[in-house]
Amino acid sequence: MLGKGMTERILSESSVAGRMTGKAEKMAGRGGKDSRKRGSLAALAVLGICGCMLTGCGDALQTEEELVIPAQQTEEATGTPGEQAAVPAGSVAAQVQAPERYQWEGASDKVSVTADAMVVVPDVEGIRTKKVTGRAFTQEDYDRVSQVLLKGNGLWERDVEAMAGYGFTAAELESKAKQLEAEKENGVKGDQPYAGKAETLDEQIAYYRELAKEAPEEVVIKDIPAVVAYDASLPEGAEANWLNGRATVDGRDYLVNLDNSLLTGEIRRAVFSVCDAELNGSWNWLTVDFENMNEYPEIVGIDDELIGRLETMQLQPETVLEEAKQKLAKMGMEEYVPYGGEYCFMRALTETEDLLKQVGYSVHCSRMEEGVPVIYTYETGLMPEGASMWWPQEELNLVYTEEGLAFFEWVNPWTVEELSAESVFLMPFAEIQNIFQDMIMKKNLDDFSEEGDTIEIQVSGVQLGYRCIQEAENREMTASLIPVWDFWGSKICRDKMGEIRYVIDSEYESLLTINAMDGTIVG
Repeated sequence: MLGKGMTERILSESSVAGRMTGKAEKMAGRGGKDSRKRGSLAALAVLGICGCMLTGCGDALQTEEELVIPAQQTEEATGTPGEQAAVPAGSVAAQVQAPERYQWEGASDKVSVTADAMVVVPDVEGIRTKKVTGRAFTQEDYDRVSQVLLKGNGLWERDVEAMAGYGFTAAELESKAKQLEAEKENGVKGDQPYAGKAETLDEQIAYYRELAKEAPEEVVIKDIPAVVAYDASLPEGAEANWLNGRATVDGRDYLVNLDNSLLTGEIRRAVFSVCDAELNGSWNWLTVDFENMNEYPEIVGIDDELIGRLETMQLQPETVLEEAKQKLAKMGMEEYVPYGGEYCFMRALTETEDLLKQVGYSVHCSRMEEGVPVIYTYETGLMPEGASMWWPQEELNLVYTEEGLAFFEWVNPWTVEELSAESVFLMPFAEIQNIFQDMIMKKNLDDFSEEGDTIEIQVSGVQLGYRCIQEAENREMTASLIPVWDFWGSKICRDKMGEIRYVIDSEYESLLTINAMDGTIVG
C-alpha cells in the first residue's frame, strides 16, 4: 500500500531548465538507478524504484585519497573551455568562469572518459550555505494539499466493526468465493492447499461464504477527522501520529495517508501521500528507461505488454511537467519546482498472477533556494556509512496517467534557514574540472570485479547546485545545503571479451560530486 511503507522517486527557473537540456535533451523516460544485466521485469523494477527507494541526504563519503586541496598549484586547465559568455560582474557565473560546454578526453588501461557536456550555472549573484532541519507534517501542510488535490472533501473509512468485524459486504465476500471457485476450472484441485496457505482451496471458499452470512448488504462508513498530530514522546509506529482515510473527489476514491509515526527510533521518515484507490497495487510505481531499452536491449529485461502500453500512451512529458508546476503553485508550494521526470508503471500481485495495472509519467520536484536548485538524485535512499539512524532527504513526487494525477507523495519536509550570512567563495571551474579529471579515474578503479574489465564513461551534463550533506550520526535531523558540481552521464562496464556487464545511465545518478567551495569529493 502506498504511504506507510517505503514507496517505489524542465519547466521552471533557468538553472533547472538548463539542467534538463544537454543529456536531458534526449529524455524520453529515464529509469532505474542502474540498468545491470537482467532477465526479468521484476529485476528491472527493483532498480527502477521511484525512489524508488526513496532517498536521504547524500553523505560526505570521502577517502583520504579523495581529499583534494584546491588546485592553486594547477596553472592551466587540461580541458577545452570554449568561448566564455559575457556575464554581469559579481555574479556566480563571473566567479566560476565556466564554459558553455565542458569537453575532455582521458584514458587509462581500464577507464576511458569522454566529456562533451553542457555546463549549467544558476543565474544568481551569489550562493549561501543553508541549514536544513527535518520536521513532522503540520495541519497547514495537510490543509493546503487537501484543498487542491481533494477539493477540501472530508475523509472517511469503512466501519469495520459495524461490518461484522471484517469490513466487507456479503456481495464482496461472495465475489471472492466465486473467484476461487473459478480456479478449479483452471485445473487447481479443491482438496489441496492453495496460494501458499495451509487451508485447501475448498476450505477457503467455505470460509468466505461463512463470513458472508453475517456481513451487511451495504458498506457502512464512518467519518475520519482530518486532524494532523505528532507527539515525539510516543513509540515508533504509534497510531496517534497517523492520519489515514479515503476521500471521494468527482466520483473517484483516493487513499490518503499522512504518517508522522516514523520520526522516532532508527528511521526518521515522515510520509504524506494521496493515491488513486483503483491504483493501489501490491507493487508501487516503478520507473522504466526507454532509451536504455532501445540502446541496450540485451541487458534490460522488460515484457511486451509494458512496451506496448508505454508506446501507445498519449501522455506528453512537457504537458505533465507544466501541470505539476501549476499544482504546486495552487498548493502554495512555490519553493518546489519540477526538476525532471521519468516514465513509470505499476504492477499488482494477486494470489496467482502478476498484473500490469497502469503506466504513467513521474515528475520529480525539488526545492529552489534563492534561485539555486537542490539537485535531485537517487542517492537519497542511502544511509550514511556508520550511521545508526536513517534520515532520507526531502522529496516530492507526482505521478500522472492519461486520466490525470494518480499519485502525490511528499517525504520528510524541511525547515530551511541561513547558515552563511554572505555568499561563499566558489572555486574557478578550471580547477574543478582538473579535480574531476583526476578523481573520476581513481573513483572507478574500485568498480572492477574481474580481471580484464574496462569502463567507458561519457559525461553529458555538468551542473552547479545545492546538495544536502549530513553527518553520519545525526539524531537531530539537521544537515547542510552546500554548493556542489555534479557531473552526469553514463558508465558501461565490459568484460575482457567486450561483452557488457552492466550499464549505469541515469539523469539522477551523479558520476562525481565535488564541493564547489574547496574541491573535496562529496559523492
